[in-house]
Amino acid sequence: MPANANFAPKSAEELLEGLLSVAAATAKGQWTAIRDEMTYQLRFIAQKTAKVMAELAAKTITVKTADLRLHLLELNLNSALAEFEFLLYVAAQKILTAVFNLVKTAVKNVTGVGLLF
Repeated sequence: MPANANFAPKSAEELLEGLLSVAAATAKGQWTAIRDEMTYQLRFIAQKTAKVMAELAAKTITVKTADLRLHLLELNLNSALAEFEFLLYVAAQKILTAVFNLVKTAVKNVTGVGLLF
C-alpha cells in the first residue's frame, strides 16, 4: 500500500498501482473474486484522474470542473461495486472510500489543489 499522505503518482499507471493496492488491501479475502473487474474500473479511474490532474496543473479546467469529473468517477465505481451481489455494502463502501481518498491525495500532492468531492 502506498504511503497515502505522500502519494504523488507521476503517471496514470503509477496511480493505478496505488489504487489497486488500496482496493486489494481493503477488499481482503474478496479481492480474488472482484480483481478483474476492479482492475478495469481502476484503470479507467487512473487514466481519467491523470488527465484531470494535468488539466488542473495547466489551469485549463476549473477546480469545480475537476471536482465534478472525479465525483462522476466515484459514482461510476459505486455502481460497479453494487454489481457484486456477494460483496457486502459495508465492504463496497470501504473500497470506494479508500480508492477516492487516495485519488484526492494524489490530486492534492501533484497539483496542490484540494478537491471537495
